[in-house]
Amino acid sequence: MAIALVAHPTLGTLSSQLGDALPVTGIYYPARTQPKDATLPFFADLTAMLAETGASICAFLSPYDGIEKDIERCLAVGVDVLCGGPLPKIDSAPGSGDCPRCAIGAIHHFSPLFTKARQQRENPSFGDSVYLRLVAGAQSPGLLPAWWAVCNQWALALDLLGETPPAIYLSANNRGRAYHVALTATAPSGTIIQIAVAPQRRLAEFSLIGRGGSLAASATQGGLTLAGAQSTQVLHDATPPPELAWMRAFYEDEAPPATDESSFGTPLLRGLRRALRQRQPISIDL
Repeated sequence: MAIALVAHPTLGTLSSQLGDALPVTGIYYPARTQPKDATLPFFADLTAMLAETGASICAFLSPYDGIEKDIERCLAVGVDVLCGGPLPKIDSAPGSGDCPRCAIGAIHHFSPLFTKARQQRENPSFGDSVYLRLVAGAQSPGLLPAWWAVCNQWALALDLLGETPPAIYLSANNRGRAYHVALTATAPSGTIIQIAVAPQRRLAEFSLIGRGGSLAASATQGGLTLAGAQSTQVLHDATPPPELAWMRAFYEDEAPPATDESSFGTPLLRGLRRALRQRQPISIDL
């Protein structure tokens, strides 16, 4: 059973890792030129890739204009779809629960860092959560990649805390195709959530403060720091990217955890566009 990838050229290293571990037979992205460092067969046309590779699964790792049409094209010919984030012009996952399958988001559930953070947060000694800060880089230039990064981090926050704020405050600015986004919200328990997205692709920071301890991680740190009242412990993270376990689970017919990023994806995209027009923070009811 072959897998086809749809990924921006900036994800070349990740695509190669996935190709080494899974039966990936081709990669597509609507670009004018073929990536110079592509290690997988590159196709300039999605329909041609599906036909030539015989893929039964197509994994969309990057957003772009017209992605929803390509997903509908896959489903129409019986190809299962796994998508890394919500779709710009569809309010719910197409074909969810049907055959062919279509699953959207939930990559963070396959991250060892997320699993460990949730375990620690649920530990009584950690106490109630007070503050959560997430910083992420957009995988490529443009509004849609920045939007996907915001949606992915927001989904992580909701699943980690187990509660949904009624509203968020959003601000955004850009210089050309480089976007900065900041999101702030307060959960019903009083936990303050802050999310920042920047153009630097490898940027990744995580911080959760509870009444009895704190958790912190960053891309440069390479692990999770657990600080309690009596000691500090560093858990090093040398695991494969979560996309690998996410795709393998889908390949083995396991349904990803139910994280419907489509439910908040559309309001966030509309809010981003409004914040960019107004050049000031805005409020969004969820």
